[in-house]
Amino acid sequence: MNICQRDIVEIAFYTGNKQEPHPALVISKEDIFEAEGFFYAVLLSTKNVFPEYTFEITPDMINKPKNNRNGFAVCHMVQQFYPEDVITRTGASLKIETFAKVVAKVKDVIFG
Repeated sequence: MNICQRDIVEIAFYTGNKQEPHPALVISKEDIFEAEGFFYAVLLSTKNVFPEYTFEITPDMINKPKNNRNGFAVCHMVQQFYPEDVITRTGASLKIETFAKVVAKVKDVIFG
């Protein structure tokens, strides 16, 4: 399975209580996946529980969106995954310009 940066996948994401299926955005470079066999992803959600830690994603920011709902990149929820953790591949990916903004927000939220 080829995992690429900017891909949106459905994955079993640990959200604090248990692992639950959620969409996630692959944020790590392909080099990491090729060398180590794992990748990093940030949680995507329709809920905006901590607005200071999220970045809003609209359908026009996605290549091949699956629905017309807005959602959020939950920028403090970054985890490591393996290919076998992927439940489904959506075929969607975040547009380059938006991806750069999400990565900037993740860096700001996590590292200040």
